Amino acid sequence: MPTCVECGTAVSSLYTEYSKGNIRLTYCEHCQKLADKYVEHDYVIIFVDMMLHKKPVYRHLLFNRLPYRDTGIDPNVFKLGILLILFDVYIKWFRLEQEGAVAEIGFAQHPLVFQYLYILFLCVTEFMSFHFGVRLIVSLWYGGRYAILKYNYITTTLIISSFGKMLLILMVIWDYTALEYSWHLVYFIVFTSNIEALSVFLDTGYLPTTLVILFGICCRMLMQVAFIKITGDSALVTLASM
Repeated sequence: MPTCVECGTAVSSLYTEYSKGNIRLTYCEHCQKLADKYVEHDYVIIFVDMMLHKKPVYRHLLFNRLPYRDTGIDPNVFKLGILLILFDVYIKWFRLEQEGAVAEIGFAQHPLVFQYLYILFLCVTEFMSFHFGVRLIVSLWYGGRYAILKYNYITTTLIISSFGKMLLILMVIWDYTALEYSWHLVYFIVFTSNIEALSVFLDTGYLPTTLVILFGICCRMLMQVAFIKITGDSALVTLASM
């Protein structure tokens, strides 16, 4: 059911269409504001509001923009998730070369395809362990709070709110050394965006949501440690720290 992006109350409809291209936005009966102003906004405004961590934009994306799904992830969100993983692969590989770590760890001795698949597997495992950790703690913490809790929407929420990683494409356009300190800023934006979006979906405060995200990060770090122990490869020590 459509949701008012301002107060989170369910509404009967977001707009009334009188003719093709002629619509009138619906006002929420609870807060007396437009139920979803983003219906008439373009993607630039939506992206800016995501950067500003506004709750209404996440309600629009999670509850009104995407078609409802009992299981699975929307194809467009799935593509975004793949894109974010590929960004991680590129940046890890790029930083290894920039820091001269490839030669030190003997990574260059392996074929190029092996290097790529090696880092890709690490990034996919990190991605899955983070999402698994968040979904696990949510099921334990909030499982009895909701009659139905859609865990596929938790993954969707985390993927959408990780949009900040796309800012790393600036490293392809400009000199990487000039953006050295921006690297940490990008991941801070992703961290805070995850908290904002998940707090909207779970309808809870920032403190418990922050703890949920931190638990997911801890699961990812534990996976990295386990990966290093299993493979015994010093390359992973360098890769995992990036």
